[in-house]
Amino acid sequence: MAAPMRERFCEAISRILNSWTVLKLAVNHGFGGADSQAKADWMVYAIDQWFAENSNLETFEVEDFLEDVLSTEFDTIADDGSLPQIAKMICGFYRLCQEGNTAKIEEKLNELPKSAAVEKCKTVPVQNGAEGDDSDMEDDDNRLDTGPPGQNDTIQQQQQQSQSSVSDSTDCNEMDVTEEDDGWTTVPKKGKRR
Repeated sequence: MAAPMRERFCEAISRILNSWTVLKLAVNHGFGGADSQAKADWMVYAIDQWFAENSNLETFEVEDFLEDVLSTEFDTIADDGSLPQIAKMICGFYRLCQEGNTAKIEEKLNELPKSAAVEKCKTVPVQNGAEGDDSDMEDDDNRLDTGPPGQNDTIQQQQQQSQSSVSDSTDCNEMDVTEEDDGWTTVPKKGKRR
């Protein structure tokens, strides 16, 4: 690949990764440690180098690479379905750069957002939950608004219902459950049934 096309490919990788919400959140929240931004910048170089050394990479290989880097470098799992999309976009730009189709490259680059819209996310205060809520385990004051109004309420109701159904299913008449003064619940070992 010619040097100008390789520069365009690096620019495309950088734009794709900067518009990837999963990576942007991992960097912004320091999931990769103090040098999270340096790791994200390194990913551009690593992907470019990998393609330079292996011209016939498949989308699934790029997807696996991205998944490994997120896991090892940022301790993050992308379960939002974005990995295949990001890998496909990177492979698509590589093919366009190999063909030297500068008009199509420019068109596709202009379609990409400059960066992920993570800054536009807003935190909404959540009302204190019902009795038995593990509010000491979560930061209830700073939850992200993840959907249209009413959707978060539905999700919270489903979580509360599933928690209550789990607690209902663990209440057995046969078990001798005692609650200690410090809040711990002791469940003794079952005896042999005859």
